[in-house]
Amino acid sequence: PLDVHLMLSNPENYIEKFAAAGAHIISVHIEAAPHIHRVIQQIKAAGCKAGVVLNPGTPASVLDAILGDVDLVLQMTVNPGFGGQSFIDSTIENMRYLDNWRRENNGGYVIEVDGGVNAETAEKCKQAGVDVLVAGSYFFGADDKVACVQGLKK
Repeated sequence: PLDVHLMLSNPENYIEKFAAAGAHIISVHIEAAPHIHRVIQQIKAAGCKAGVVLNPGTPASVLDAILGDVDLVLQMTVNPGFGGQSFIDSTIENMRYLDNWRRENNGGYVIEVDGGVNAETAEKCKQAGVDVLVAGSYFFGADDKVACVQGLKK
């Protein structure tokens, strides 16, 4: 599936274009979408799964009103903008919150993390209830990419 993470202002202006280009999942930052309910509905009306993204400094509790409506929650574990940053450990609390909410409310969303993912941080994320890991610099910087992926899967 083509998972599109819109890291831009006014994401509602781009939903239809990305859906038409073949996106299966479209995720938008809660911080960039003041009318997040409407944007989630717009994504679903375009035939895509809807995701919401949290920056490291945003508490997961701001999503309570929409967690029952989304298919994916992406927790940024670095500040968005460029690769190679260090994992921000305080984001693990958000991961635990999202996992607990999902279990307590029979939520159907997937929890994904992006930023600073390596073998050590992947284990922390998995223990916090994360389902999907995005490993950019760790993967592309590895000499043995097969071993890198196998290590992350463990």
